[in-house]
Amino acid sequence: MAKIAKKLTDTEIKSTKPAEKEVNLFDGDGLLLRIAPLAKGGKKNWYFRYAVPVTKKRTKVSLGTYPHLTLAKARALRDEYLSLLANGIDPQVHNTQKANALKDATEHTFQAVAKKWLDEKVKTSGISQDHANDIWRSLERNIFPTLGDTLIKEIRPKMLKQHLDPIEKRGVLETLRRIISRLNEIFRYAATEELIEFNPADNLAQRFSKPKKQNMPALPPSELPRFLMVLNNASVRMETRLLIEWQLLTWVRPGEAVRARWTDIDIETGMWNIPAEFMKMKKPHKVPLSKEALRVLESMKAISGHREWVFPSIKAPLNHMHEQTANAAIIRMGFGGELVAHGMRSIARTAAEESGKFRTDVLEAALAHSKKDEIIAAYNRAEYLAERVALMQWWSDYVQAQKFKIIAA
Repeated sequence: MAKIAKKLTDTEIKSTKPAEKEVNLFDGDGLLLRIAPLAKGGKKNWYFRYAVPVTKKRTKVSLGTYPHLTLAKARALRDEYLSLLANGIDPQVHNTQKANALKDATEHTFQAVAKKWLDEKVKTSGISQDHANDIWRSLERNIFPTLGDTLIKEIRPKMLKQHLDPIEKRGVLETLRRIISRLNEIFRYAATEELIEFNPADNLAQRFSKPKKQNMPALPPSELPRFLMVLNNASVRMETRLLIEWQLLTWVRPGEAVRARWTDIDIETGMWNIPAEFMKMKKPHKVPLSKEALRVLESMKAISGHREWVFPSIKAPLNHMHEQTANAAIIRMGFGGELVAHGMRSIARTAAEESGKFRTDVLEAALAHSKKDEIIAAYNRAEYLAERVALMQWWSDYVQAQKFKIIAA
């Protein structure tokens, strides 16, 4: 007749003290309490011993420590594990799967993975925090409401297509193109992290209409007097008006204009040394400052001379203005569809080219357009600097002349 194991009691467990050697107390059906030797602290640990399904190899799994895990709870766990074994399931494999599922539900949702992707992108690609915030807001508007809490490994191509169809129907094809591009980046990141086995956004762009390529809206130079007149009379903050003038006079991009720092500007030599981290092409860029550009700085000095940024944010002065500030003002001035802030570079380039006074390469250098050959590009930047000093002053005088046309009219 099989020997029936004596069931443990709380009294027996509490009264059994640690000894010089390990002590085991058995409750039956694989449950035991192991009391460590005195020399090792005498801790009481619950274990469940069992035979692994299929292989029948004997093993054990730790359940917890007594009294944190009571006798009743230890027995309940043992009974749960016996039930799993009766169905051919290894309790340790089951626990691992449960832990992975919980991790998936919290760390591997689409939104959680997108956050990790964007954090890494900021570090490795050098994009500005403003740009990163814009990307995140776009995902919040267009993706997260329906897919944010979905496990990334459960997202399929058809699911993405159905989700993006309404965006295509709205006719915002350029927005759709950017969203698909970001989805591809996120899923490629997930694949390299071994969270998914394939990219469900691959070839997704081919399923939708392509946006028509459009140049940045820009006025012809002949319309510059009208723009300057409206700018002069517009109901915009002085700092915003000066930012627009600064960008117009320096030929830089909107994101570069708002990141002007006092420490990067040498007033005496009239040179603005833009660090590589602030440039689109990630290469340092020098901008010779005309008399009018220096006048803009003089006007801003009383406002922001004690701060890091020449054009600080109105609401958060420790940060610079948003790179869309000038664009928003230009739209409010009534030039929506006619001109964007980036288009002011086109006005300057066209006017300078039509003057016939400057070589094309000098204009390209002033616009910080990159060349494929790095050695030639570095040589040209140095060679053209003197010509760019003349170019910037010529352009400043040109802009002033357009202002005088307004007065004369």
